[in-house]
Amino acid sequence: MARPFRLLPDDPEMGRLPYLWLFYLGFVFVGPLLGGQATEPVIWIASLVSLVLFLPVYFWGHWVDGRRRALAGVVVCLIGTGLSPWSAGANTYFIYGAYFGGYAATQARELPKTLGPAWLALLLTAVFVQPSPYFWIPATAGAIVIGLVSYEQRRRAQHNHDLRMARAEVEALARIAERERIARDLHDLLGQSLSVVSLKAELAGRLLEGDPARAGRELADIQQVARQSLSEVRTAVTGYRRGSGAGLRMELDNARRALEAAGVELSCDDELEPLAQRLDAEHEAVVALALREGVTNVMRHAGATACRVGFIVDPKRFGVEIADNGRGSADRLGNGLTGMRERVESLGGRFELEAGRGSAKGTTIRLLFEPEPSQPPPLEAA
Repeated sequence: MARPFRLLPDDPEMGRLPYLWLFYLGFVFVGPLLGGQATEPVIWIASLVSLVLFLPVYFWGHWVDGRRRALAGVVVCLIGTGLSPWSAGANTYFIYGAYFGGYAATQARELPKTLGPAWLALLLTAVFVQPSPYFWIPATAGAIVIGLVSYEQRRRAQHNHDLRMARAEVEALARIAERERIARDLHDLLGQSLSVVSLKAELAGRLLEGDPARAGRELADIQQVARQSLSEVRTAVTGYRRGSGAGLRMELDNARRALEAAGVELSCDDELEPLAQRLDAEHEAVVALALREGVTNVMRHAGATACRVGFIVDPKRFGVEIADNGRGSADRLGNGLTGMRERVESLGGRFELEAGRGSAKGTTIRLLFEPEPSQPPPLEAA
């Protein structure tokens, strides 16, 4: 499909203003009236010829930039010089020329190169061609003011363009960060859920003949885990935020069920409430997802028989610790632990991993946060 013909570029800063500015061409024909030259036909013919020459240069000047826009201003001034012997209204073209010269500069030090030629052309024309005050007084005032105003307009337009580009970049980075967040959260959420489903399905298969009642309970648990996982996936897409410790309590319950199905004994600090009081929704989401990922690693990779979850709460720090007695490996961080560390560090926290290698020393994951200066210290028991 052919593009429609346009006289002006699609510039959000300019819009249709350049069409409005063409109304100032009326002063080209007002000049002869003020100078008492309205009865001379040659003046009107010369004015019309100058107008025909001016319009293509005017519209071309809006499509180009830099030196070519400054050149458009010089050409417009030459049109004014050519008309000035017959009409004082030629001073209007010098104002247009100064407009192009000012708008061609991107920095103040460029003004002598872009705006200076228009002012010089006006000076030479006023001295050697048209010394009438009706010519040079309005032209001088207009060329100085309009030239500097157009330069400021160009700077503002460039600033607004930079802001739009920066905003677009921020939005793109935000979309990337959100996709990464969803990917990390889905990895942590589905990893444990699918492991539980796999373990319980295997257990139910073994129990079908010997203990059908218990097999039925395991299948019911599988259904519950699947429904809960679907809900959690939806929550992860919109943002995993619970607050008031609800999300962390839910993850502890899930951890108990998951580790029980894997044959791992879970021991947990009874006092969750002190930590819950220190967690806002954002910190709670990170701690809850870290607990899920840590328990999933225990089930999948550690070969552990016991897992301990401890809550760290003191005046200088708060957080959670997940430890197991399985085989540790500190060679490298997988996707889950990498995502966990990124989430912790994004909130200014510290991620610690202690693991043996090829032995039964186990693995300890520790997430630590420092309270904000305005956050009150925890209440100590009387």
